[in-house]
Amino acid sequence: KRRKTLQLTYTTYQQQIKNRETNVDKLTKLARVNTVQGSYDAQIVAAQKLLDGAKLSSDKALVELDEVTQRVIREMERFKKDVDQQLRNLYVSHASVQVDYSRQLDSEWNKLLPNGGGGGSGGSMSRQSSKGSGDPETLMI
Repeated sequence: KRRKTLQLTYTTYQQQIKNRETNVDKLTKLARVNTVQGSYDAQIVAAQKLLDGAKLSSDKALVELDEVTQRVIREMERFKKDVDQQLRNLYVSHASVQVDYSRQLDSEWNKLLPNGGGGGSGGSMSRQSSKGSGDPETLMI
């Protein structure tokens, strides 16, 4: 929310600069057309001072906007890392639950069919070789 406010402030100063540049240009053109020397000099100087003040304010607003933007970017990066780590932990936990469930299911099937499914010893052997490492992180890969 603060960034939006600073962005609006900066944009307002940019528009103010454009308006004041236009005003200085108009006064300069009027001074060229007018035959009386010095009739617009004070107005041009005042308008130029206002323009310089607006440029200075705009520069300050831009610095503040950049600082807040960098802070927001750093916070987003930290948030992304946290969420990424949480998701990784969730996936590993899910894989652990699935491995445990699979082991329990195998155990129950082995209780019902003690010799590996009744089709010889080949079924039991293939089941054991497909297990590999029981580490959930390895299973994720």
